[in-house]
Amino acid sequence: MSDINMEKFAVSDFVPERYVKELAKSCVGGEELQQQKDKIQSLADETANALKKNVYENYMQFIETATEISHLEAEMYKLSHLLSEQRTVLTTLSHASILGNENAMSRESLDNHDVEAERAEEQRKNKLNLISEKVEGCMNLLDVPDRTVLHEGDLLEIDAEENTAIQRMHVYLFNDCLMLTSWISNRRGPNRYKFQACYPISTLAVVNVRDLGSVKQAFKVLAFPDTRVFQCNSFAIKKDWLDKFDIAKKLHIEKETSKQKKKDSQDKPKPELLESPSLSVEELPSPQLAPLPDWLADVTEELDVLIVERHFQKTYELMVSAQKALDTEEHKNHPSRSDLLKRVEQKQKVLIEILLKELDVTHNWSPRGGLQSSRQPVLILNKFNMTSQACELFLAICSHTVKVHVKGVQLEGSINSYVKQVGEVFFCSLSDALTEFITLFPKNKISALVVWASMQLRMLMSQIIKQVFTPQCALDSVLDCVQSLRDQCLLFCEFGLDLRFQMNSCLRAPIVKALREYREKVMDSMKNKVSEDKWTPVNMHTKAGVNKFLTQMESLGLILAKYIINETWVDLSSSTIWFAQSVITIQKVGLQLATKDMMDVLDECIYAVFNSRLKLSIGNDSSYAQKNFKFILDTVMPLMLRCYKEEVGYDNEKLVSLAKKFGVYIPPPKKSNITKYTSNEYL
Repeated sequence: MSDINMEKFAVSDFVPERYVKELAKSCVGGEELQQQKDKIQSLADETANALKKNVYENYMQFIETATEISHLEAEMYKLSHLLSEQRTVLTTLSHASILGNENAMSRESLDNHDVEAERAEEQRKNKLNLISEKVEGCMNLLDVPDRTVLHEGDLLEIDAEENTAIQRMHVYLFNDCLMLTSWISNRRGPNRYKFQACYPISTLAVVNVRDLGSVKQAFKVLAFPDTRVFQCNSFAIKKDWLDKFDIAKKLHIEKETSKQKKKDSQDKPKPELLESPSLSVEELPSPQLAPLPDWLADVTEELDVLIVERHFQKTYELMVSAQKALDTEEHKNHPSRSDLLKRVEQKQKVLIEILLKELDVTHNWSPRGGLQSSRQPVLILNKFNMTSQACELFLAICSHTVKVHVKGVQLEGSINSYVKQVGEVFFCSLSDALTEFITLFPKNKISALVVWASMQLRMLMSQIIKQVFTPQCALDSVLDCVQSLRDQCLLFCEFGLDLRFQMNSCLRAPIVKALREYREKVMDSMKNKVSEDKWTPVNMHTKAGVNKFLTQMESLGLILAKYIINETWVDLSSSTIWFAQSVITIQKVGLQLATKDMMDVLDECIYAVFNSRLKLSIGNDSSYAQKNFKFILDTVMPLMLRCYKEEVGYDNEKLVSLAKKFGVYIPPPKKSNITKYTSNEYL
């Protein structure tokens, strides 16, 4: 047996399969192989401990390295800015002439540049004029001097509430606005589209819409007060649209920033020279501005470090502290205040983007951490007044968690045990989501949780109904499955959310269908059994068989000890025994399955089965057949009428009318022993 050491695993050409095969050949017996496995496991544990120890020892170096990288990034940005300024100065000097004569090469390059600019401007105008010819009622696209087309294409508009298709649209995205046009079906002339609306980019927001049902590859355009949803043909087209919207937003922001800088530079007063006769050196103002604290001057670098180290709560607290400090009277007039505030806002946007990715279930989110892993991002987003978006993302995480947990239940054994296990897993996941939701969100968001829970329950019930309500599944098994789900739902009510109505509404149609299918099966089998019955007593062969038969019938409410003759014979025909078992079962199981709104269906099934059996006995003149017919009328029917009333509280009117038709005696209701008043003076 070869020794196990680290050198064998450290070689570059190590193959695990080959090593295991060699180890299995060299070991004698399972005990020796188990010893080798234990040694490999101990070696793996030692390696893991060594790695952990190494990480702990170098943890501070990791943090210091991240800080240094952040500082170097800031220095590189400053250096790049200085280099760009130097390049601008050198370019200006190269085009300048000391003698006043223009450089021939510079003039030629400028001429070429002017020609290219004129050509590009002409192409831009031609493209806008072509769009104006295609769109009926189009606005004057050349009103804005620098308007350009960024993207265009066909989209399908979807109703934001009903998720149904509205119309086919052709959309144009410019650098300053979004123009919506509709197709002209009976067009004449060059016009292909009809102008509908135009939204400025400054008032526009584009939100990605996750795939749900028939709505896929869609995005939402928010332009107050309108909300419009558009669906693309493919994921690539949708990504292209979203990228172009981002470009349009960035161009708009850069344009507004440049305008603001230009305005600030124009509004800024020029410093007066020292030689000005209006002010002397002693009269020059010398404002005494307190310098910013070190932590406030380096706040952006510190925020970068905290974001890299994923200390999101500390990042938020530092942002709030910096904004409060800059709003105090001490630093309110500081020249660096506006620039510092802008940089803090940029870091806030970066933090929000990271938090949204943390909650995005499509972005490598794992349910192993549980719902508690999303608690910190949600709380910080709530502080940023993004509660609605955080709620939507959190419920998406809950949906993914419920789906993973339910999918993990394997269909092994009986369908009853599977449904019971699925119900327990589902409602446990729902209770965890409810508890976490109440902790994270205010009370005005509970309605969103109720809608989400109802939708999750309907999805689960649709899956279970397909597996349980099949022709092969017996009515008793259906009852066990439905009862286990109802019990789990009743326990879930203790958490403050009652979903029994939604569950019963999902179960109504399949239960009604199952009762009617069972009725048809019983009626078809009954015709064959009655026609094939020899109308003789049934032999149970042994006393044990007789006792088992009596026990089964007693569980249905029938005491048949007096019908036992010659120790092993039952003085009833086989079709009569089968009918009694079937009709009592359909009533007993149906009363537990059906809710109040399904009682008419159950009454109809009981009446149809009983009426069909009684009609089959009318034409049979055999004395033994008439004896069995009398047993059905005198024993089975009164038992069913009594059990029905005890269970529900009132009579089965259809069965009562059938009993009266065949002359069955129905005992009147018991009179109350309470003495009634003979006069109304005490009323």
